[in-house]
Amino acid sequence: MRQGAAPRLPETEDIVDQLAAAWRKKTPVAGLSVAVICDGELAFARGHGKADLEADLDADPDTVYAIGSLTKPYTALTALRAAADGHLDLEAPLRKYLPELRSGGAAVDAITPRLLLCHRSGLLSDWHRGSMGAGPPWTELVREIADEPLIAPPDQWHAYSNVGYTLLAHALERATGRPFAELLAASVAAELGAAAPSFTAPPDLPAYYQNRRVIEPPLRLAPAAGLHGSVLTMLPLLRWLLAGGPLAAAMFDPQPAGPLDLDERWGLGLSLRHNGLDYAGRVGTHLGRTFCHRSVMCVLPDHGLAVVAMANSREGSGVEQLAITAMQTALLERHGIDLPPSRGDGDTTPPVSLGLAALRAHAGRYATDSDVTELEVEDGALVSRSETGTVWLRPAAGGEFSSSINPDARVRLRPVAGHHVLGTRIRDVEGRAAVRCPEEHVPEDWWRRLGKYRVAAPADEVLAFHEVELERQGDQLCLRVLSPLKEVPTLSRHALKLVDESHAQIFGIGRGKGQRITAEDDAADGPLLHWAGYRLLRER
Repeated sequence: MRQGAAPRLPETEDIVDQLAAAWRKKTPVAGLSVAVICDGELAFARGHGKADLEADLDADPDTVYAIGSLTKPYTALTALRAAADGHLDLEAPLRKYLPELRSGGAAVDAITPRLLLCHRSGLLSDWHRGSMGAGPPWTELVREIADEPLIAPPDQWHAYSNVGYTLLAHALERATGRPFAELLAASVAAELGAAAPSFTAPPDLPAYYQNRRVIEPPLRLAPAAGLHGSVLTMLPLLRWLLAGGPLAAAMFDPQPAGPLDLDERWGLGLSLRHNGLDYAGRVGTHLGRTFCHRSVMCVLPDHGLAVVAMANSREGSGVEQLAITAMQTALLERHGIDLPPSRGDGDTTPPVSLGLAALRAHAGRYATDSDVTELEVEDGALVSRSETGTVWLRPAAGGEFSSSINPDARVRLRPVAGHHVLGTRIRDVEGRAAVRCPEEHVPEDWWRRLGKYRVAAPADEVLAFHEVELERQGDQLCLRVLSPLKEVPTLSRHALKLVDESHAQIFGIGRGKGQRITAEDDAADGPLLHWAGYRLLRER
């Protein structure tokens, strides 16, 4: 479906159509929608596939999706508007508004609304209890996590946090005396001159996995990820960000970063770096992910370009690459700015030899975002082995390593702020990929707790996961999060760092890391684990 007059970017539209068609042929994505803005005007808006397979309803630009974390830029706008109106102090302690928060003892007083906006608060990332479906109201979250430890001192490193944005909304309610949904709608109307996306989902919102219809449950932490809308609903936000008024400019203002963030940079509600657009001047992006829906937005204010794309299938994460390719193509079509050559384009750099001792200095277990991998020395190189595959890292010039799975990438391993970090650089953007795990003695009490644990919850609760397995990896412990889907038996695997005989932490840096696992041995139901609000019983 084409919207309006002839498209302003015909080549970009054709490329997007071709990519979407090719992607849907090899991936079971039921439906998706995409819209591109050029110089403040709608260049084109398209739908591909089906909004509703059962009703044979085509996806189009008006199709409504659960936009997930694309909610966060709207929450950020609401906070900035409240600050501009004198209701919220971005530099004040969060406890000024939420005095019942006790996380981290005295360190909690260093958490400010600004740190929440750029994900540097040190608060835990997610809270599993009631996270999907008709759980307790999100305003109960501050009480539930009041005594959870911080995952890091405030402002030490970036760790994406849905909890942080939910507490920010609660602080806004306290600061303004208005319900958050009402405040957000009023802020969007005042700033954008348009209606906001809705916290209320359409009845029986279609969602798919393997082209089978599944439930798309509401997300409890609604201020972080609970809005619903179409690609057309989001155009006023994209235009507002492109126009660059005072509050929009604040969202693009880079916030301080620490050594462990490498090249990751955030503004207030937007990520400011993407290795596919590092040549494009200022960049503002955000991804959205719900139980099954996927979304992405990208704004290039220096070139008057923006894109938003959404899909209604669990396999829809490819909308990110679709959106980035749309921006790369539009930069070339509109401004003659081509994607610079990558390292993999005709790279003839000769191999480098590295001594055995130098290679062994990097060996060990590493915690990635969602797995634990073993880095070993073999045939003059490093080889990373995990359940998801094997990657060879061969010595290259400048103390870096080439990657067997991505010729455009260079890998660096080095000590950073007390951690041994594996970073991956594509063009000029280096992201943190993994951190080496400490090797420690595991007390016998923990070995006795090995086994599978199931979440103890009401039968009608929609769970983030159903089972975990506390298992041995060599001489260390890890926690495997099991999936109910036979096609993907493991959702994630985490290294554990022991605190004492009954407490451990998810080891690593970033989202989901640092969260506390508590073991309880004398329970009437047998051994228990407590993790982010879930109570887990060992299976017999």
